[in-house]
Amino acid sequence: MFIVVQSKSRIRLISAHHKPEYDNFFEVENAIGTYRVEFVRECGVNCLSNKRCLSFFYNNLEGMCILHSDPFTYTVMSSSKKGWKFYLSQERAGRCLVNFFYYRELDLCYTLEPPIQGSVVHEDFVCPGSELMRIDSNERQDYIKLVTADIERVYRNGICIQGKKTQGKWKYNDGSTMEYFRWLPNEPSGSSNVIRMIRGQNYWWKVFDIGSCTYMCEYRSQN
Repeated sequence: MFIVVQSKSRIRLISAHHKPEYDNFFEVENAIGTYRVEFVRECGVNCLSNKRCLSFFYNNLEGMCILHSDPFTYTVMSSSKKGWKFYLSQERAGRCLVNFFYYRELDLCYTLEPPIQGSVVHEDFVCPGSELMRIDSNERQDYIKLVTADIERVYRNGICIQGKKTQGKWKYNDGSTMEYFRWLPNEPSGSSNVIRMIRGQNYWWKVFDIGSCTYMCEYRSQN
């Protein structure tokens, strides 16, 4: 299923793909829209025409359509019923790297990655062709919280994000100064150059000295 999406800078081709491993499961919580539809294509057009929609559930027996901003990689579908199918959208016209999710509302191309040692998160091999996720707004902070809500069922590690302390200031990889922070009380502390989001403390940030963390890569726009 394909749809052409017009943006300010380019025309983008977005497709939706059925994921059979999720058949008969669905989720209502955190949905961005619920519709009565006759055909799956109508559900797909509703999703692919909505910048906040990354995935959708369709039930051909009930004619129901549920839209989501979540790829459901690290979130659990809490309901099951016969007839539900899950579809994941994918950007097809060059904005994202292959196998990256594309959340159009934030123009964010990203992947979710398994744990590594915190001491190597800033190395080039960690996110080849892309970079460690930067959190520079409440919207990004809240979105990462949404899509990793149940990650502890797979990985119990915190999430490392972009940011290094250089000459007394926290900076992104490109050398620009960080302006957005969500530090825990009494943070930053210690001498580490690694920032970790602490899921058990509402995703507030802490300087990370030792151990492992999960991480996310993002592919930033080249415009």
